[in-house]
Amino acid sequence: MKRLLLVAFLIFSGLFANAQVFDGVVKDAKTNLPLPYVNVGIIGKAVGTVTDSLGRYKINLAGHDADTLKLSMIGYIAQTYKVAGFINGNKQIIALQPSVTELKEVKVSNKKWKEVVLGNTSQSENTNAGFDANRLGHEIGTIIKIKKSPTYLKRFNAHITDAPLYPVKLRLNFYTLKKGMPDQLMQNQNIFVDVPAGQKDIHVNLEPYNIFAENNFFVSLEWIENSKGHGLMFSAYLSLFGSGAIISRETSQADWEKEGIAGVAFNILAEY
Repeated sequence: MKRLLLVAFLIFSGLFANAQVFDGVVKDAKTNLPLPYVNVGIIGKAVGTVTDSLGRYKINLAGHDADTLKLSMIGYIAQTYKVAGFINGNKQIIALQPSVTELKEVKVSNKKWKEVVLGNTSQSENTNAGFDANRLGHEIGTIIKIKKSPTYLKRFNAHITDAPLYPVKLRLNFYTLKKGMPDQLMQNQNIFVDVPAGQKDIHVNLEPYNIFAENNFFVSLEWIENSKGHGLMFSAYLSLFGSGAIISRETSQADWEKEGIAGVAFNILAEY
């Protein structure tokens, strides 16, 4: 009898656990087309994922009934749900409404602009930091200090210490700062970065995105697509007193955290 009860308990536990792993699809509410690379996660927790190229996602919501699930992406109005209600409502298809973003007016004088490289330009092969695993939504970056406002961002640069054996897809993000931590996104378009197998340098032309910084800002790379590889590491440097320490978050809706005393060597070609 005890053995039968144990077997029944294990079967029930397995069924319950599977019921908490939720599969869904995110679509554009106007076109009804799947939305790739939407951030899906529990607010304030290291639980989350990113939709694939067909808008599909899978997330384990076990133990999070009282928490809030958020779906968000640039260009769309974010949606939030209490996890318990989300599961009970069986919302397998989520439609996000496109948002209308007002472009911030930047007054530019007729002065001659000066070109400058902001951030750290190290190409060290020995000191590195970055993505140590294939975790969707993992984001890592650094604070960039400007010389003068406004500063026009022209190109993002980073050096990879070990060339990937398989292609990697990332998203480049720029954030304003609040109390020394990332706050609001600065761009109004997704900036995707495709890293082919064997490539060791990343250069992203930012001019089509017309990004101006009024103050110091944060730049990050986000892992958004499953890869056959096991991560991607960038040149890094030791940050004096931790002033340039790496800032990262495990998933798109998790809290930001500072990590140790090393800084990741991201830099921006800019004008001011």
